[in-house]
Amino acid sequence: MKRALFCIAPLVASACVETKDPIVGTQSLKIELKSPTGDAMNPLTDYTVMVDVSALDADGEIDTSYNNQVQVYVNFLGTLTPYFGGPPLAKIQMTAGKASSQSITLPPVFGPATLWFDDGTSENPTYASGASPTLWYRDPFIDDIQRPTNEMALDALSKSPLETKQVTVNASRHGANGRLVVTSVFAQGYTVSDVLCGPGGAPPCTVAPNPAIGGETGYDHKMVFSFSAPFDERGRAVQEGEVISGFAGGVSEFNGLTEIGFPQTFVEGEVDVDPARIPAPAVMDASWFASKYMFERNEAAPIAILGGKVCDLDQDYATYKQWKLDPAGVGGNCTGNRNVINVISTGVIATDPMTLVGKTLPRVVGVLRPVNIGSFNVWIIYPRNAADLQLQ
Repeated sequence: MKRALFCIAPLVASACVETKDPIVGTQSLKIELKSPTGDAMNPLTDYTVMVDVSALDADGEIDTSYNNQVQVYVNFLGTLTPYFGGPPLAKIQMTAGKASSQSITLPPVFGPATLWFDDGTSENPTYASGASPTLWYRDPFIDDIQRPTNEMALDALSKSPLETKQVTVNASRHGANGRLVVTSVFAQGYTVSDVLCGPGGAPPCTVAPNPAIGGETGYDHKMVFSFSAPFDERGRAVQEGEVISGFAGGVSEFNGLTEIGFPQTFVEGEVDVDPARIPAPAVMDASWFASKYMFERNEAAPIAILGGKVCDLDQDYATYKQWKLDPAGVGGNCTGNRNVINVISTGVIATDPMTLVGKTLPRVVGVLRPVNIGSFNVWIIYPRNAADLQLQ
C-alpha cells in the first residue's frame, strides 16, 4: 500500500482596521436633589425644588467644556408636563459643565414625580439628558382633576388640569369623615362625589365648602366612564349610594365632560350601600347661565331645577330624546334658546315628555353631564328615577 502525501500551503490573510476617534463631550446630565426630601409615606408639600446639575463625559467625569442651556420638565402620572416640545418649566444655563443650587418651581404635582432635563434645543445640542431622584407627592383628590387652573379662562369648561394623566384617587379630601359616594349608575359608568359625612362616615353627607374656590362648593364630583355596566375590581356591580375606596384610570375630555376612562374601581371589604349618604342636589339658579363656571363646579353632580316650564318638543327630542326645561318659566318654542336645561329621561322614567309640554314642574333633579365645545354649551341632566321628577 502506498501512502498519499498532501502538502497544504499556508494561507496568509490580511485585514484593514479602522480606528475611530474616541467618544468625547457631554453624554449625560447628572441631577442631584438638594431639597426637598420625602418618601412615599411622607409626601411632599413643597413645590420648590433645588438641584445641582452636572454634565458628564464618556468617562463619567465633568465636561468642563460644556456651556449649553438645558430645559426642564416634570414627569408625573404617566406624562411630561409641559408636553415635550412645548415651553419647558425652566431653562438652566450650564457653565463649565456645572449649574449649582438651581431653583425650580413646579406646578401642582401628584404621586411619584421626576424632573427631566434635556439638551435638545440649544444652538449646538448634545441631546444629553438626565432625571432627578423621585419626588413623592400625595395622590390627587377629585377636586384636583375637576377644578380648572383658572375658572375665567377660555378653556375652563373644556380642559382638566390633569388631562391625559393616569390617576388614582384613593381618598377623600375631607379626611377621616370623608367618603367617595356613588351618586348615579348608568349603562356605561357611574358618577361619584367626595362628601363630608358624620363620624365614621355616618349619614347625612354633604358637599362641603372648598377652600380652593373661596369656601364655596364645587368640583367634588367625577364621572367614571366604563363603556359598559360598571363593576368593582372583584366583579361586583357598582350601586347608587355605595361607598367606594377609590378609582383609577385615564383623564380625558369628551365634548367638555371630564371622564375617567378604562377605569378600575376599588371597594375594600364588603359592599356598603346607603342612599342616605347621597348628597342633596345643588339648586340651579338662573345666574348660572351668565357664570358658566357654576355649571362646571357641579359637573357630574345631581342638580335641581325648581319651577321650570317644559318647552315644546323639537328636533333635539326627535334626535337625542332631549326635552327642554326653561328655568325662567316661559317655555314655548325654546329652539335656539341656550338658557334652558335639557333633560334625558328615556329608559329611566315612564312619563312621556309629550304629556308635560307647557307644564311648570315644581322640581326636577338630574345628574349634570354637559356638552361644552368652545362657546357652544348644552346643559344636560339625567334623572335617576321617578322620584327625581316632581310633577305637582
